[in-house]
Amino acid sequence: MDYSGLTSLPLFRGVSAAELEKIFADLKITKTEFEKGEILAMQDEPVNRLILLLKGSVKAEMTDASGKVVKVEDIEAPNPLAILFLFGENNRFPVQATARERVEAVVIPKQSILRMLSMSEAILKNYLDISADFATRLSRKLHFMSFRTIRQKVAMYLLQLAKKSGSDTVVLDKTKAALAEYFGVSRPSLEREITHMQRDGLIEAGRKTIRILRKEELARLIRF
Repeated sequence: MDYSGLTSLPLFRGVSAAELEKIFADLKITKTEFEKGEILAMQDEPVNRLILLLKGSVKAEMTDASGKVVKVEDIEAPNPLAILFLFGENNRFPVQATARERVEAVVIPKQSILRMLSMSEAILKNYLDISADFATRLSRKLHFMSFRTIRQKVAMYLLQLAKKSGSDTVVLDKTKAALAEYFGVSRPSLEREITHMQRDGLIEAGRKTIRILRKEELARLIRF
């Protein structure tokens, strides 16, 4: 295993390759491969392991009570899966994680994680930092999913891009198809709403960019 490469993973930042090799040998941790379409974790199954993506990406999908499948996000290497849910009384995977392409990952059993955290203060701090960052992103995602209308979701998405770029003209970081999937709506419904928002003078839509014309009105849409 390439321990020098592993040191670039967020969980092992600040840990030497030699130290990491010693930890992995003691805990008997190995690399695992998943083919495209293979399921890494099922929704609602117990989280009894930590999956660290080394290469590739997975799609995270959630099935609601009605049976509707909603795409939550794409998770790219070198991120971990469900790190926030490894501990706790009812710790279950909140989504199904499926390989979007060939994936290489390190799968570490829960008990080995506990031992690893006790063996390295740097790994323990990284684990806590990653968990805190994940909790923040999850909170934002839940806030986003609480919006009922497509217009609210589009407004939130555009305002986030504008804040990140520092410009009212934003470049879409997803295709329309991917964005519709992210919103949990059909592509025609999304395109129709963008057309309506443009007609109402809120935005000016190009092929890959959108210019926000009335930012304050978009902000009012997402206030509760």
